[in-house]
Amino acid sequence: MSEHPTTAEQVHALRTEMDARIRAQREAPLPGWLAGRTARRIVAVVPPTAVLTCGLLTATRPDDTIGTVLLAVTAVLAVGALLLLRKAVRLLDSVPDRLLGEREISERNAAHRRAHGLTIGLFTLLTLVAIADGVMGRSGGTPLIPGDNWIQVLVTATLVAGMIPAAVMAWGRTERSETS
Repeated sequence: MSEHPTTAEQVHALRTEMDARIRAQREAPLPGWLAGRTARRIVAVVPPTAVLTCGLLTATRPDDTIGTVLLAVTAVLAVGALLLLRKAVRLLDSVPDRLLGEREISERNAAHRRAHGLTIGLFTLLTLVAIADGVMGRSGGTPLIPGDNWIQVLVTATLVAGMIPAAVMAWGRTERSETS
C-alpha cells in the first residue's frame, strides 16, 4: 500500500480546510462601522452606483489614455466594492449550501430572485439607451457614447451585475444582534 493519500482524500482534506476558513470568516464580527443596518444600506447603494457612474463617464470619453486609466480605476473600484459587499453580508452570496442553514439558504435565494429582476432592468435600460444612441448617431446628431465605447458600458454593467445579489442582501439583511 502507498503511504501517499489518494486524490479523493486530498480533495476531502482541501474541502474541509476551505470550509473551516469560510466558517471562521463568517463567524468573525463585522467591523463596528459596518455592523449597523444604515451602514449596510449605504454600502448596498454607494459602491455599485460609484462603479456604474465611473464606468459610464469612462465610456463617454474619446479613446485616449485618460479613458483607459478610468476604465482601470473602474475595475479596481468594482473589485473593492464587491469585497466590501461580501463582507457586509458575511459571504452569504457565495458560500456553498452545505455550510448554510435553511433560513440562510432561503434568504440567499430570495435575494438572488430580486437581484435577477434588477439585473434584467439594468440591461434593459442600457439596451434602450443604446438604441436611442444609435438613432441619434444615424440622424446626424452626436452619439452619447463615441466609437466602440459601448464595450466599456457592457463591461461596467457586467461588473455591477455581479454586485447586485450582494447589494440586495446587504440592503435587507438583519444581523442576529439587531433582532434580539
